[in-house]
Amino acid sequence: MVYYTIYVKNLHTNTGYIDVALPEDQLLKDFIQLLDVGLRSHRTYPLVDVGGKGSGQGQFAINLADVAAITAIPAS
Repeated sequence: MVYYTIYVKNLHTNTGYIDVALPEDQLLKDFIQLLDVGLRSHRTYPLVDVGGKGSGQGQFAINLADVAAITAIPAS
């Protein structure tokens, strides 16, 4: 599991970032590919059920072209 803080351009909240937990580092790989090659895409990623309630698995969608920066912290 990887905990992400995603800084998004023109995000109209008080903080300007999104915190999300994803099961793998595919979001970080896609963002690095965007920086290297310029591939802009809309992607969906499965969410981690951190509450343990087993209420089903949701999806997280983001336009990588709107991402300014990402920090990733792997869970141990």
